[in-house]
Amino acid sequence: MAATGDLEFGPFRLLAGRRELLAHGVPVALGQRAFDVLLALIERPGQLVTKDELMAQVWPGVVVEENNLQAQVSTLRKIFKTAPDGERYLVTVAGRGYRFVAPVQRAGAAGSAANVASAATDAAPAKTDPVRGNLPQPLTGLIGREHDLATVGARLSAHRLVTVTGAGGVGKTRLAIEVGNALMPAFADGVWFAELAALGEPHHVMSGIVEGLGVGAAIASLDELAAVLRDKHLLLIVDNCEHVLAETARIVERLLRHCPRICVLASSREALGLTGESVFRVPSLPTPDPDALLTARAAGEYPAVRLFAERATALGVDFALTDDNAATVGAICRRLDGLPLAIELAAPRLKVMSLPQLARGLDERFRLLTAGPRTALPRHQTLEALIDWSFDLLSAAEQRFLLRFSAFAGGVTIDSIAGVVADREIAADTIIDLLSSLVEKSLVVADLAGREPRYGMLESTRLYARTKLARSGESAIRARHARHFAARLAQASDAWEVTSSPEWGAAYAADVDDVRLALDWAFGPGGDEAAGLELVGRAHLLWGELGLMSEHRHFVEQALARSTAATAPDVVARLLSWQAGDVKDIDDPAEHADAMRAAAIYRNLGDGFAEGRMLLRAGAARLQPDDSAEGERLLRDAQALLAPRGQTKSLARCLSALATARLFAADVTTARELHARAVGIYRDLGEPGS
Repeated sequence: MAATGDLEFGPFRLLAGRRELLAHGVPVALGQRAFDVLLALIERPGQLVTKDELMAQVWPGVVVEENNLQAQVSTLRKIFKTAPDGERYLVTVAGRGYRFVAPVQRAGAAGSAANVASAATDAAPAKTDPVRGNLPQPLTGLIGREHDLATVGARLSAHRLVTVTGAGGVGKTRLAIEVGNALMPAFADGVWFAELAALGEPHHVMSGIVEGLGVGAAIASLDELAAVLRDKHLLLIVDNCEHVLAETARIVERLLRHCPRICVLASSREALGLTGESVFRVPSLPTPDPDALLTARAAGEYPAVRLFAERATALGVDFALTDDNAATVGAICRRLDGLPLAIELAAPRLKVMSLPQLARGLDERFRLLTAGPRTALPRHQTLEALIDWSFDLLSAAEQRFLLRFSAFAGGVTIDSIAGVVADREIAADTIIDLLSSLVEKSLVVADLAGREPRYGMLESTRLYARTKLARSGESAIRARHARHFAARLAQASDAWEVTSSPEWGAAYAADVDDVRLALDWAFGPGGDEAAGLELVGRAHLLWGELGLMSEHRHFVEQALARSTAATAPDVVARLLSWQAGDVKDIDDPAEHADAMRAAAIYRNLGDGFAEGRMLLRAGAARLQPDDSAEGERLLRDAQALLAPRGQTKSLARCLSALATARLFAADVTTARELHARAVGIYRDLGEPGS
């Protein structure tokens, strides 16, 4: 929207032609640069205007410091604060720029709101009298939701029903209220808020919506309500629907069908499931990566950290975000999954705990995070009560599935879920339906971006469910988990031979957290050492491909120390079957000895390919520039055992090692031929760099 005419927002009028800003009809002393910044922002209401764009428009052809722009924005904020809600006119998008989010209309053209509200629903002009409604007014500023606010507002311009979903405590209600405030000028008959959280039974939903709409207690039926609303132009926000979902959906569908000028914004942990519904899943607030090197400034770019810092500062305790504590604050926010409610429950603990104590205390977060506001809903006063609310709404099958699913450490595939969760109580053919239901209810998180979908849980949900799992007596789940990943990595070893490294890594690298969890259990109190030995013997390639040499060495040495004369020969062979140089130095005498010992076991077991891999390792350990005869002999034996399998990475490695042996023997021609054959196999397998 080019600012060529007079524009109005709140008590302000911008006279573009006269380059003048009025507040309550009184001219405001505003410098040229500040006016140009305001003009640039108001020309693109609701949109992000980057710092670079602003500086190029306001200071064309001039190189200026960023603090010049910040100074002009600060001037505008001071002016806007003279309005009752002026702090909401201008939003900072950290590290990027600014958005002007107040409703804007052309002077004399009431109702043509130009921000995100401009496209909302019907084009009917708004009334000039004060907009009606009953929206609760937040007592704190909204942090980190600028994009979400704009997205939901835009959805309501294209859909009459929008549902915001997400995990408990992620801020669905707050976002819905902020959207309602932003859209008020677009609805002639107001924005109305119906809170359903306290309703105990589905048959109370109708009265809850009637009360929220303020249309009178005399309305006794849905038909009567539809008749009253038939010609109304309003936005109805139906909040916290998940426990009365079916009845809410029935009422909302009837109202939308019979009242063509109303829109509905619902908040729920699960979508209503109606035709035409647009679902927006509210994400957690972004948190720093675990390996990020954080300064106070860098940490402050993350909305979760900003929320924690603001709430901590408001406590009146001696807290400030500094370079020294930025990493700790980032870790706290990350472990709280970026959930605003969890962060707001954690910050008050700084009144009695130090920041490091708070970070350590998150292992016992359900006892720690119990200091919610007295006026909050009961389920928002403690973290455990928040998750209890969702858990209690599940069916018995969903509850059992969720508890078993907590046995996983990270994101896992459907095959892994079925391998651990399914049994006589949870049939394999119900896994996808149960998983889908829990994803819809925001208790399981789906990651669809990779090679195949993986599913995980927020850390707080996992800890909650894992505690219940431990009390449930389902101890067999941990053993099934360990043995499943041993079997999965056995398949991975076969796949590795004929799969490119990137493709193999995409399929299996994410399993490493579950391997760690399973081994910690297997070798811990009440664990299963046999399952641990099996898993270590299957995990060599995973550790090797990820370059986790120290971790690999730790678990191999731990497993070998626990093996006895009673340990099955095939298990011993696998424990000895690490890749050359991953655990032992390649010139360690034990490298050759262990490889030969494993080769002998595989020979007795009749596994020629595995024997060939061990002879390859033993031969490579014996290759020396001045003495390569024994190494080459072992490599030739390995080649004979590996070749029948066809083109594999192990055969390519063997050919490459033989090329080195021929090079040591000054047979350059043969060395080149062997190297070319090895490269050809790698190329056919799609290996990078071949």
